[in-house]
Amino acid sequence: MATPVKIIPTLHGETARAFIERAEERERNPRNISIYTESEERAYLDMMKRSGMPL
Repeated sequence: MATPVKIIPTLHGETARAFIERAEERERNPRNISIYTESEERAYLDMMKRSGMPL
């Protein structure tokens, strides 16, 4: 019996460019930058506050 092939997600356009830029920046400065954008970090902190999780 054959194993189904899983489709690998592929980034295109602006999403791909932003991903590559963040990956390259992270590679150059592994400890000095956040892995989240400012809006992602705000959304994360807001979610944590609403859920009652300690920060």
